[in-house]
Amino acid sequence: MRFKAGLLLSLAVLAGSLTQAENLHQGSLESPSYVAQIQAHTGEELTEILRRIDNLYERGERYPQSNPVALVLHGDEANLFLRQNYSENKEIVDLAARLDAFNAIDIQVCETWMGFSSVPRTELPAFVDTVPYGPAAEKALLEQGYEYF
Repeated sequence: MRFKAGLLLSLAVLAGSLTQAENLHQGSLESPSYVAQIQAHTGEELTEILRRIDNLYERGERYPQSNPVALVLHGDEANLFLRQNYSENKEIVDLAARLDAFNAIDIQVCETWMGFSSVPRTELPAFVDTVPYGPAAEKALLEQGYEYF
């Protein structure tokens, strides 16, 4: 299991400001690290978050060189990335793969949720990482000074 250094973003669907977006885009070391909460834990909410991140970076000229937006998934929204659901979610999974390839995001799925849901690691795409316990990973980032976005 690899854990990329990065930002934890759990976006409230309508949150964000231009200043925050510029700081995220620039990957500025002075910019705060953001934690956003995924509230509803649905595929629709996660889709909206990924599209907002994509739009954020499409407005700029380049993807960030460091500090990808990390999304820690520990609910049913993770089902969107299961191999068996790929044909239904191809567009959004491909978007997530592209964002990951450009170091714009880092998706991490909770291994505890995977166990309760009987999801083996092989059901997730290679670009999706795992963490032992999603809420603890989020808490650790908050304790390191990350802020809600």
